[in-house]
Amino acid sequence: MAVFKCKMCGGDLDVQEGLSVCECEYCGTKQTIPAFDNEKKIGLFSRANKLRFACEFDKASVIYESIVEDFPDEAEAYWGLILCKYGIEYVDDPVTGKKIPTCHRSSFDSLMDDNDFEMVLENADPVSRKVYRDEAKAIEELRKDIVEVSSTEEAYDIFICYKETDENGDRTIDSEIAQDVYTALTEKGYRVFFSRISLEDKLGQEYEPYIFAALNSAKIMLAFGTDYEYYNAVWVKNEWSRFLKLIAKGEKKTLIPCYKNIDAYDMPKEFAKLQAQDMGKVGAIQDLVRGIDKLISPKKTVVANNSVFNNSSNATTETLLKRAFMFLSDGDWNNANEYCEKVLDIDPENAQAYLGKLMVDIQAKKIEDIVSSNVPFNMNNNYQKICVYGDSRLKAELEQFINIIITRNKDNLYNDAISAMKKADVQSCMHAAKLLNSLKGYREADALLDQCLKLLRSFENAKYDTILANAKLYAEKDTIEDYDEAIDLLEQIRGWKDADELYNRCIVRVNELVSKSKKQKSIIQVVFSVIISCLSIFLCVGLAINRFSRDSGVAVGGGTNGGLIIVICLLIGLYCLVIRPRINK
Repeated sequence: MAVFKCKMCGGDLDVQEGLSVCECEYCGTKQTIPAFDNEKKIGLFSRANKLRFACEFDKASVIYESIVEDFPDEAEAYWGLILCKYGIEYVDDPVTGKKIPTCHRSSFDSLMDDNDFEMVLENADPVSRKVYRDEAKAIEELRKDIVEVSSTEEAYDIFICYKETDENGDRTIDSEIAQDVYTALTEKGYRVFFSRISLEDKLGQEYEPYIFAALNSAKIMLAFGTDYEYYNAVWVKNEWSRFLKLIAKGEKKTLIPCYKNIDAYDMPKEFAKLQAQDMGKVGAIQDLVRGIDKLISPKKTVVANNSVFNNSSNATTETLLKRAFMFLSDGDWNNANEYCEKVLDIDPENAQAYLGKLMVDIQAKKIEDIVSSNVPFNMNNNYQKICVYGDSRLKAELEQFINIIITRNKDNLYNDAISAMKKADVQSCMHAAKLLNSLKGYREADALLDQCLKLLRSFENAKYDTILANAKLYAEKDTIEDYDEAIDLLEQIRGWKDADELYNRCIVRVNELVSKSKKQKSIIQVVFSVIISCLSIFLCVGLAINRFSRDSGVAVGGGTNGGLIIVICLLIGLYCLVIRPRINK
């Protein structure tokens, strides 16, 4: 017997070798487990799972990779990589009390299309494959919800990464420096994500959708650190490592380490090739802001004929743009995009060309049609270019469109939630609760969410009452089989009303009936044994008399004795083949 940790609650799992799925006795979660065929592998899994449980996803991922390298057929190792890639942590559901996944590293990429998930399914057996699929579906729904919520967020220019509190719960110097920089940048007109301020109106909500939106939209990350340990704190590293991965994928982003009172060489090795800013120097904040201005500061523009052009634009650019917008009005998206690209070949900072490409993405024939988009376009790369190179009027108009779309989408979600609540069934209420949870603070969403949760609890109570009533009906029949049915039902609702009391009564009564049944069977067995013994003696005597009569030639009721012998034999056979097995059941 091997001992393995539950990947949901961390409790010990007692697992029999050869099984691929087991149930945790602490949290009740059914889950997959690796094959216990190698001590090295089990040791690696224990280390990796311990790190993942502590949300050290990058460190855990390295160990899972080593398991995959040594044991390429181990499905659980590929699943560990999936959990680390999406930053999955299991928490208690406040409604059901069950363990549910929460995501700390969301992605635009579907889990179902992930190469590691394909390897999971390829190497899993039929039993564990179903469990993997169910877990994957739950995580995928969570990922979609995060992306949906993040799509309602406005784009950020800069993301500030730092550690808010120290080991004593006090505010760090990193937080104070970061706030000074935040103030300087916002005064310059930049939109900055600083969790202390940006998330202060998100209390009671999942932060990941907002962090995910900010990481993907921001062009610059400022990673503050006054201590080596602060840079490597779990959630700080979670943010800057995800930003570096976006850069590695080809995103045009810049990470600037901002340190103070530590040696530059004591910063994470991933920062070794990055240009860092020493915040201990005089005028450090001014130098940092000036450097940011050089990276993403918008250029001055002029307005002509309701279009925005750089001062350096020439007639060729203007003509190409005119053709591009003609193609847009005809719905010829390919040619419109091609001519916008031609403009950008000449003037790569032309906001109007990026506007044309944005309209192609949304398939809007006129600029006013942009507001008809179903999805906010604040995460669109072309829109973000407009935010950098466009003038204030164009940016204000597009920002207004985004706000209209966001409000419209929230209204649609709000109305969908109300419609679902009116159906007054479990699935509809759960769907409504999920929608309303994403709309916290919007209109009457908070009050409606409370109603939904109360309704769900009433459904749960009604379900428990039904189970309890059925258990009582079974118990009234007073048979062992019916008591077993009652016990099975009551095990599902332990702690509910008088379920525990009834459960204990059923256990006691079953034991009484079993004991009584055993006594009755014992008495019957003794009686039948005596009868069969007598019949056997009679049979032997009968056989002896018949033989004597044949040998001596004296007739002693031969026909009658023969018939009795046959009857006795049949009775003995009936006892051995039918009655005795029934008694022994």
